[in-house]
Amino acid sequence: MVHLWHILSNITLGIKKSLDVLDVRGLYINCGVRETNQVLIDYGTFQTECHERHFWLVVKSGFLSPMVRIEVEDHRGVHFLSGQRAAECGYTVFFNHRGDLVFRASFLACHVDNQGDSEVRLRGWLVTKQLEGKDLAYPFLLQCSPHWPWASREMVCEENYMEVSVKRPLPAPLGSDVVRSGVMFHGPGLHTEESRPRPVTEAGALGYHVSVSSSRIVMRCPYSSPFSFTLKVRSCCYLDRGFVPPPPRVRVDRDPQYSACRCNRRTQDTGVELEVVNATVLYPHQGQTLAISFTAACPLNEATAEGARLLWSAPHVLTPLVRERPRNWGMRMGVETLVLGECAVKDRGYQLRLSDGLMEVSVPFGAEGTHIKSGVLDGRYSQSASMDLFYMHQWEEERWPLTQHRSFRLLKTPYVPRNPTLTDNTSPSQEVFWVTLGAFPLDVSLHNVTVGGQGDPLPWDQVLNPNRTHSYQLHVPFSHPLVLQEFGEGGYRKYSLSLTFALSISPPGEVFYHNATIVSDVHEPTATLPTPIPAPPRLEGRCMENGFLVLLHYGAQGRSWELFLGARQLDWELVKTGGFKVETEEEYFSVRIPLFSPGIIFQELSLQGLVAQVEVSVVDINTLKVEDRVIQNCIFHVRELQVCLPDKRMLIVTDTSRTVPPTQSIRTSLLDPSCVPRETDGVRALFNFSLDSCGTTETVMGDLVVYENRVLYLQEPLSGDHPLVHSDWLTIQCRYPKSDPGTVFSAQPVNSTFDLSPLPPLKHTRREASGRGVGLYVAVVGVAVILVGTLIALKMRL
Repeated sequence: MVHLWHILSNITLGIKKSLDVLDVRGLYINCGVRETNQVLIDYGTFQTECHERHFWLVVKSGFLSPMVRIEVEDHRGVHFLSGQRAAECGYTVFFNHRGDLVFRASFLACHVDNQGDSEVRLRGWLVTKQLEGKDLAYPFLLQCSPHWPWASREMVCEENYMEVSVKRPLPAPLGSDVVRSGVMFHGPGLHTEESRPRPVTEAGALGYHVSVSSSRIVMRCPYSSPFSFTLKVRSCCYLDRGFVPPPPRVRVDRDPQYSACRCNRRTQDTGVELEVVNATVLYPHQGQTLAISFTAACPLNEATAEGARLLWSAPHVLTPLVRERPRNWGMRMGVETLVLGECAVKDRGYQLRLSDGLMEVSVPFGAEGTHIKSGVLDGRYSQSASMDLFYMHQWEEERWPLTQHRSFRLLKTPYVPRNPTLTDNTSPSQEVFWVTLGAFPLDVSLHNVTVGGQGDPLPWDQVLNPNRTHSYQLHVPFSHPLVLQEFGEGGYRKYSLSLTFALSISPPGEVFYHNATIVSDVHEPTATLPTPIPAPPRLEGRCMENGFLVLLHYGAQGRSWELFLGARQLDWELVKTGGFKVETEEEYFSVRIPLFSPGIIFQELSLQGLVAQVEVSVVDINTLKVEDRVIQNCIFHVRELQVCLPDKRMLIVTDTSRTVPPTQSIRTSLLDPSCVPRETDGVRALFNFSLDSCGTTETVMGDLVVYENRVLYLQEPLSGDHPLVHSDWLTIQCRYPKSDPGTVFSAQPVNSTFDLSPLPPLKHTRREASGRGVGLYVAVVGVAVILVGTLIALKMRL
C-alpha cells in the first residue's frame, strides 16, 4: 500500500536552513524558508507505487516550480540529500522524457522506518522554491510491504548507485554491531595498505555506506567509487568451464534442470563490461568475527540500435558473483513500474532471447513503453529510442541459496537514420495522386510540399494516429501543371509527380528534406465515354499552414449559387476585410481564409494546439437550398501565442528554448511565483489566468484599461559555492476599451524576439447532409492574438 500523507493539508511552518545549492541529476537544490500554504492539487498530480524493493513517487511536470527539491524525514529530523549523499543512501531523482519528476528510494535506504523488513515507511517533503526565496512544502508518506520474501542475497544496479544486501546471521541482536564491523576491499592493483580492514566510519567517508536492519546487512556505494574496477565478462564462458542454463522465463520460475553449454570462438572475443566492487564485511557475531562477501557487479553497457529496434544485453552469468554451478534460473522485466507478463511482452513486440551467453532485450522503436526523439544525422532524418527498463534475474548456488539481481536502466540508443515511409494510394480512375508520408513522432512538423521544388506549396492534411504519431496526406490531380505526362504504346499515358517535403524537428529546429517520385499509368481507350450525369456543387475543406482552404467544385454548369461563411454571405466586403484570397480555376473555385479572420470559431488552446473551426455552405440562389455544407476543424500547433478573452482572462504560450541560455519550461512563472504553467512540454509553457490575479497590474490609458504581467524565465544556477540565479522576462498585455468590454485589444509583448509562427495544422472535417436551411445564427467568437509579431484585434460578439 502506498499513500500520500496530508497532501492537501495545511503546510506546517518549517525552520530556516542553510544549505548549499547542489545538482542531483538535474534536480536543483536550494536553501530557504518553508512556508504555510493550502492549495488544491489536481487528481493524478502525484503517482505512487511499490515496485520490487523500491518506493516510487512521480510528480507531474505541470505542478513543479522552477526550483524543487525532495527532503526525507525520520525521528532525528529532516534531511537534505545532496547528489553524493543520495547515492550513498539509496535515493534516485531524475526527470523523465515527459518532464515529470521521478523519485525512487530503496526499501533499505537511510531514514526509512523499517518494521522488521516486512513493512517500510518513508516520510518526505516535496519542496518547491518560489522566486522570492520562500519554500512551499508538501509532505508525503510512502508505505510498502515487500511482495516477495527476501532472498539470501539481493543486488540492485540503480542509475546512480550499487546496493548489496545479505541475510543477517541469526541470532541478530540490534545495537552497535555495525559500528564494530569492519570492511576490506579487494581488487586488481590494490596494495596491502589499501586492502587492510577499515572501520565502517572510514569506509563511509570513502562513499561506502554499511548498515544493518533486523534481518539484513547492507552495503551501498555510488558508481566510480575509490575501490571499484571494471571487468569484461566473456559471454557464456564461466571460468572456462562452459555451461549455459536453459532458456529464460518471463516470470520467476524454479526449474531444477540445467544443462551444459559451450562457448564458440566468436563469443570468446566479445563481452560486456561490468563495474565491480569486491568487499568483505567483517561482522561480529557471538564472540566471533564473520567474513561476509559483499561483491557487487553492474553492467555498464548502453543500449544500441539494431535496425528499428532498441537492443540491450546483460551477461547471463555474472562471473564476479558466481563461484559454483548456478541452478534454478528465472527472470522478469518491466517498463517503469509495470512488470510485464509473457502476453504483454509478446503483444508489445518485445523480444527476450539468450544468445551466446548474453540475455538480450530487443524492443521495437515506437512500441508501448518507449519514447522516440527525432534528429538529423548527416542531413538524413534519424531517430533515437529510449525507455526506463527494469530487469531482474535470479539463481541458486551452494553458497547462496538464492541470489536476486535487479537493474534499473534509463536506456537511450544513438541516433539511427530512418527513411520516412511514403504510401502511394493513387487512384488512376479518379486521376488523382493520393500520397501519405509518415508516421512521425510529434516532434516532427511538415513545413511545405512542392512539386520538384518549384511553384507554390501544395496543401496537405495532418492525420493523428492512435499510437501518438501523425502522418501527412496530400492529393494532387493529374491535371496539375507540374505533373509530367508521357504517352506510350497501347493507349497508355504515364503521369509522374516529383515531390519535395520540407520538414523540421522541434526542438531544436533542425530541417531535413524528403524527395519522392510517384508514377501512375492510365489506360485511355479511344471509345467515346458516356455523358456524365450533372452533379451538384461540392465543398471540400482543408487545413493550411496559416488558415483554411475551401474548394467549391462546380458540378453542373449553368447554375447560380452563393457561398456563406457561417451565417454571413461571402461577398467582396468580407473578402477585403478578412484578407481572404479567392481564385477561379477551370474545375473549382477556391477561398483561402486566414486563421484570425471574421467567421473563425476558436474552441480551445493547449500545448497540443489552437483548435479553430470554419463552417462554409453553398446555397442555390433560385431555390435557397443548401447544396452542401462543410465544417472544417483544424488544430494549429503554435510555438508562441497570446490570447486575450472577453471574460478578462489571458492565455499565453511561450517558447522557453529561445532564451539565452535556454530555460526549462517548468522554471517559469508569472509575477506571482505561485502562478506556474498549466501545461509544459520541456520547451513550451502554457499559462491561463484571470487578469485580476497572478500579480497583474491594471492601468487606465485614455479610453483603454491596460492589464500587464510578466512571464519570468528563471535560469539554471551556475556552478560554484555561491551560484547566482537570475531571470529574464517577457512583458504581456491585454487592452480593453472602458466603454465596450466585449471588444478586446492586445499589445505586442515588450522586447519580444520570439518566432510566433504556427506549425502545420491537424485536420478534422465533419460533413453535414445537404438540404438544410441557411437561416442559422453562428456566434462569432474572436480573440486578439499576437501572431508572427503582428497585432490583430478582433471584435467579440457573444
